Amino acid sequence: MNFTHLFKPGSIGSCQLRNRIMMPLYPTKYARDGKPNPKMVEFYRVRAGGGVALIVLDCPCLDYPRAYKAPHQLRIDTDEHVNELMRLLETIKAEGAKVFMQLNYPRERIVQAQMPGAKRRGDQWIVPLATAMSTAEVSEIMEILAQGAVNAKAIGFDGVEIQASYGDLISQLLSPLLNTRTDDFGGNLTNRAKFLVHLIQRVKALTGADFPLRVKLVCDEFVEGGLGITDAVQVARWAESAGADAVVANGGNKKTKHRIIPPQDSPFAPLSDLAAQIKSALKIPVAAIGKIHRPDVAESIIQQGKADFVALARALITDPEWPRKAAAGRSNQIRPCVSCLEDCIGKGVEGIGRCCTVNPFAGHEYIWRVTPADNPGRVLVIGGGPSGIQAALIASQRGHQVELWERSDQLGGQMQLAHLAPFKAEMAKVLDYLARCLENSAVTVRCEQQITDADIAKFDPHTVIVATGSRPGLPPIPGIDSPIVVQAREIYANDKPEENKIVIIGGGDIGCETADWLAGSGKQVSVIEIAPAVLARMKKIPRERLLRRLSEKGVHLYENTQVTSLEGNVIHLKKNNGAKIDLEADLVVLGINAQPADDWLQKLRGKIEKVVAVGDAAAPGNLGAALRNATEVALTI
Repeated sequence: MNFTHLFKPGSIGSCQLRNRIMMPLYPTKYARDGKPNPKMVEFYRVRAGGGVALIVLDCPCLDYPRAYKAPHQLRIDTDEHVNELMRLLETIKAEGAKVFMQLNYPRERIVQAQMPGAKRRGDQWIVPLATAMSTAEVSEIMEILAQGAVNAKAIGFDGVEIQASYGDLISQLLSPLLNTRTDDFGGNLTNRAKFLVHLIQRVKALTGADFPLRVKLVCDEFVEGGLGITDAVQVARWAESAGADAVVANGGNKKTKHRIIPPQDSPFAPLSDLAAQIKSALKIPVAAIGKIHRPDVAESIIQQGKADFVALARALITDPEWPRKAAAGRSNQIRPCVSCLEDCIGKGVEGIGRCCTVNPFAGHEYIWRVTPADNPGRVLVIGGGPSGIQAALIASQRGHQVELWERSDQLGGQMQLAHLAPFKAEMAKVLDYLARCLENSAVTVRCEQQITDADIAKFDPHTVIVATGSRPGLPPIPGIDSPIVVQAREIYANDKPEENKIVIIGGGDIGCETADWLAGSGKQVSVIEIAPAVLARMKKIPRERLLRRLSEKGVHLYENTQVTSLEGNVIHLKKNNGAKIDLEADLVVLGINAQPADDWLQKLRGKIEKVVAVGDAAAPGNLGAALRNATEVALTI
């Protein structure tokens, strides 16, 4: 498919862009001491080199130290900080991309005592700045933001973006629900939009008409009483009249973050109709944003006239080469974002920070390079799941002679089942992508391979990578060997069970997603979790969405609850407070206690020059952990 509209040059004011693809602000939180570090520089260099036209960088602190969040936020208040930032801009621009700086100000303020609108957070009181700031402070903050634009121009940014979405300060001022002011900046829409309109005018007055400015505008908060599209269209018109050169049509607020960052249960491009309504009222360009993961989706948005540009964040984190691959007609080689929100939001992954479940190189670009091996040799990978495939691919790219042996008739391991849970269909694309990479590689793949010591000795590898996954275990519960007890993997591998009274032991991802899959149609499903809360490791957005579905389906969650024994069709439970509960069950599903299936690791130690386990065979975890571990191992052999 040719994406002629997507790769037509465009412009925002005087800023000429090589195509219609933008990377919106993605707060990497990689900076240290307020300065870009090699990790941040290489992260953005790779994405600029992948063909994106415009990158909006992490928002710097514009009011240091009063509004400084943490050392991971960029600073521009000293020559040292500015010089480091300028080097980052030079790196990005050298790859052909343009760079905008976002103008934003913290939406909250710490106050010493309780006051109207304040909420307790720990031992502090927090108040929304939109309602708490005085009229004098309104003018002061507006000037701080405007001077930020002046600094952006001097530093070398190609333009600025005003953040008027995401539930931040300006979007709260726009909101009839959140703005409770009674002065000239509250009340009717004209007043609520005054800060934004005046800020645009002030920025243009200070930077000149030819310095590009775009507005990232909340177009629907998706809450009762919040800002809706009709008012947003009017605000966009005022922004255009004030001098804005483009609008990004965003949606949602802090209460509806699943609209801002659409998860797996969202369709593709859910906000594109908002962009279309904004575009119909304006002459300046409009960008669509929100889960535009595929080139065909992006092309359709522009071709249909819904928007002039598309903004992609997660898709470019997953595959920085997304634009170049799409332009070259290699869309099937794009590493797919699966909207899982596991590793790329919040604090990311411990010890790494924000990264990606599907792209193991995200956040590691500065230290991981696929370079030729010093001593290429024969490498055997045992196990054809995701970590085995990834290890085989990287080892092969480095010049090793690689064979991948899989005892079953197809590759994939547990990924063959991962897409079966509700709204997890996108997970199947990961396996499809890895399989295509194998087809285009020099790796020899042998399925239905009976693996013996003799077979391994005949191949004579200098390295064996054990990628045989994990096996479910049985928790030490009396009666757990009952015939009504099955592993979660077993039921996914077969048709949905007919039993109506189902108890799931384990309230982690597997247990709760299985409950989501099984519940409904009159079934009584209960989830037992010994910890204080189910889904403790799942990120906030997907956790809230899954818990909502479980509630709607009538799934009963027993937290702080231990299974003490099974007797016949009765499961005996004990709460932390000592209370005892008995549940009847026709089926008990185990979603806990996976153990490494590392038999070959133990057998081959001392017999092979190097033998190492990867993925779940090393330590059971999520897909991202498995792919990163496999990559790191393959880069060192």
